[in-house]
Order: sequence, then structure tokens, then C-alpha cells
Amino acid sequence: MAKKKPSIVKRFDDYFGAGILADWQRLCDDIGLSGDFSSKTKCRKALKKVNVNIHDLLSAIENGTPVHRFRNVRELAEYSIGERKVFPKKWVRDGPVKALLRCSDPQDDP
Repeated sequence: MAKKKPSIVKRFDDYFGAGILADWQRLCDDIGLSGDFSSKTKCRKALKKVNVNIHDLLSAIENGTPVHRFRNVRELAEYSIGERKVFPKKWVRDGPVKALLRCSDPQDDP
């Protein structure tokens, strides 16, 4: 029997959709990125440069508020661990979550 997806995984899947280019572009726009997002690859590269908490990203989108972007991976890691808002790595597949996911030891300097 397959394990039930944690709610954060389901929420992100429901938000993101099928993964067509328009879904990637919407995500970049929702995060507040600007630039040429004419391909999934360009979107993925842009997403790898931002530090956002996925839980907070979804809440901001649902509430129509700006998405908080952290200055660096260390700040994001400390916040995510401290607030217990960590996306479960076992549910990460190639796609937008993988582009957004940051793995860092909070001891690391930016």
C-alpha cells in the first residue's frame, strides 16, 4: 500500500499542476521573479537562485501576500528547522520542488 502524501506535498502538487511551461512561469511570477522565462530550463535556473520556504510560499500564494525571500541558504535553513517547516525530502522528484529545495547545514556560511 502506498504511503499517504504529507499535506505539504499535496498542497504543492495541487498548486503547481501538471508541470507545463505555464505552471513554471506562474511559480516564478508568484515568487516575484522577473526575467525571460520562455522555457522550463530558464525557470528552473531562476528558482535555484531564490531562497523561499515552500510552506510559506504556498501560504503567501493562498493569502495573496508577497512571498518572503531569505537572503541566503543559512537563514532559510535556520528558519525552516526552527519553525519545523521542512519539505520531506523523500517526496522530492525532479521538478519545481527540487529546484527550490536547499540542503544546507545552518553552520555553513553563505
